[in-house]
Amino acid sequence: MMCRHCKSENVSVNTNAMIVSQDRSFLWNLLMVVLTSGLWILWMFVRGRKERKVIETWATCQNCGNRWKI
Repeated sequence: MMCRHCKSENVSVNTNAMIVSQDRSFLWNLLMVVLTSGLWILWMFVRGRKERKVIETWATCQNCGNRWKI
């Protein structure tokens, strides 16, 4: 792999795994609690938290420090 900036082949590749939560906003949840007379709170406990795992791979040039996502 070559650096796009300096054309060096001295490049390291790193992989990062992150967990991203997909919750609604506080105002959305408050509105739903009011509209459903409190049943929304039960639904939030039943369904649990929605999370997904995101894996990102980044390359970093060791000569010039340029960094890009693969």
